[in-house]
Amino acid sequence: MSFKALRITLLLIVLALVIHNVFNDRARIASWDVPLFITVYPINADGSEVVDRYLSRLTSAQFQAISEKMKIEAQRWGLTLDTPMYIELAEQTDNPPPPTPIGGNVLERAWWVLKLRWWRWQFDDQGRDPDILVIANYYAPTAGRVLPHSTGLERVRIAVANLFASRGQEGENRVVLLHEVLHTVGATDKYDLSNNRPIYPQGYAEPDRRPRYPQRTAEIMAGRIPISQTRAEQAPSLNRTIIGPVTAAELGWTSPEAR
Repeated sequence: MSFKALRITLLLIVLALVIHNVFNDRARIASWDVPLFITVYPINADGSEVVDRYLSRLTSAQFQAISEKMKIEAQRWGLTLDTPMYIELAEQTDNPPPPTPIGGNVLERAWWVLKLRWWRWQFDDQGRDPDILVIANYYAPTAGRVLPHSTGLERVRIAVANLFASRGQEGENRVVLLHEVLHTVGATDKYDLSNNRPIYPQGYAEPDRRPRYPQRTAEIMAGRIPISQTRAEQAPSLNRTIIGPVTAAELGWTSPEAR
C-alpha cells in the first residue's frame, strides 16, 4: 500500500470514529436515561475590575436554580429521570472559543464549527469532562450596554452565554444560560429574529389564554413575556418561564405528534 493510500485509509478510519461517536452521543442524550453534566467556565469579557470582583464571589450555588428548573419541567412533562441536569462552576478561564462569524455564509460557518471542535478538543478544562461546556462571558453592567448575541451549538455541545456581572441581573442571566444550554440538546428558537418577539403559538407559554395579553410567563426558547402584540419583556427569572410542548418534543421528552 502506498503512503497516499495509507493516509487516506487512516483519515477514513478517523472520520468513521468521529461519526460513530457523534451518533452515540446524540442517542445517549436523546434517551434522557442519565443526567447531563454541565460545566460553566466564566470569563472576564471586558477585563474590568467590576467583573473581577463579581467573579471572585461567584459560586456553583448561584447556578443550582437551573438544575431545579429542569427537574420541575421534566416532572411536568412526565420524564422519569429525577434530575436531568447537574451544573457546576469551573475556575475562571482566559481561553475563549473562536468568535461566531457575523453574517457569515455557509462555508464560513462550517469552518467555524470545525474550529470549535478543535478548540474543544484541546481546551484545558481543568480536568473536567462535561457533556455540555458553557462559556459565560461576563460584562460590567454599564448604562445602555447591549450584550453580544449568545449562542448554543448542538453539534459540539458548546454554549456561549453573554451575561451581566450584576447580582440584580442573575435571574435574567440564568434564563439566558438555560436557553443556550437547551440549544445544545436540540431546542430551537421560538422568537422572530427580526424583532425578538415570541412567535405565536409555539413561543407563548399560554397560547390559549383569554385575553391573550398580557402573558404571565415566557416559553424558555422565546425568552420574553409577550405583553401585547407588539411588545415583549425579558423574563426576569426562571420562575417566569416554562418549557412548552414544541420544545419538549424537540428535547425528546414527548413524541413529535405532541407538538
